[in-house]
Amino acid sequence: MCPSACLSLLSLSKKGACKMTLTITYPFVSANLQPRPMTAQQIWGVAGHVRDQIEPRRHIPRIDFDRLIPRTQSLNINGYELNTQWEFGRAVYDGDGRAALGVTEANSALPGVMLVGINSALIGDREDLKRSTLAHEFGHVLFDGPSMLRSLREPVHAKPTGFGKNARDQMNNKGQMDWHEFRANEFMGAFLVPRALLHRELVRQCIQLSLALVDGGEVHPVLRAKPDPIRTDVLLMNLAERFGVSPSFIEYRIRRYGLVAQ
Repeated sequence: MCPSACLSLLSLSKKGACKMTLTITYPFVSANLQPRPMTAQQIWGVAGHVRDQIEPRRHIPRIDFDRLIPRTQSLNINGYELNTQWEFGRAVYDGDGRAALGVTEANSALPGVMLVGINSALIGDREDLKRSTLAHEFGHVLFDGPSMLRSLREPVHAKPTGFGKNARDQMNNKGQMDWHEFRANEFMGAFLVPRALLHRELVRQCIQLSLALVDGGEVHPVLRAKPDPIRTDVLLMNLAERFGVSPSFIEYRIRRYGLVAQ
């Protein structure tokens, strides 16, 4: 049976879409349902599998978020079934009382349900920021949700996302890697901008803009190091528009995927 939040989202989905269950698998510890250590490439693989279930048209760069919300209502993660409820518009704060973009929570009053709050007021009209926040919080649901629900002892367990929580800022206050953020960020990046799709669009745009490509070995043509800055800016803006993210997001993924010559 669909959670109540699904009813308000039916207008965003095709008839019956909310009844489908996404199936996700990755290495995990059976005792506590926490993910085992995963490489970025493994996380990218999970993101690709999830994306294929939500958006089967693999040639489409910009994933349709009208499909995302309804399709995430029912999840089966490593055999553990849970539901996701999304809430937009409410204020979201981190542990220090600062405004945050989003939060992923588990509440003992709602067993088996992950709550995701998105701070629409803080995001404003930044569509790219909304998309990245949604994808980041969804990553927390997938990788942290089962263990959060299993280990409920306090009324609420929350993982807030602030402006600083991006793929280049994943250290905790002790200078250690925050693996929760690492997983959520790598999932977000690969879910919104898959490597194969980005490579295809990059080559097309480079040809159109007369930007030099060089032999990248196994990945074939890649962007030449230190290309023309003006045309590179146009390249990044065009790709950002295609994928629905920011130019800086695209630039980071290009480098993260090794699509620029060293």
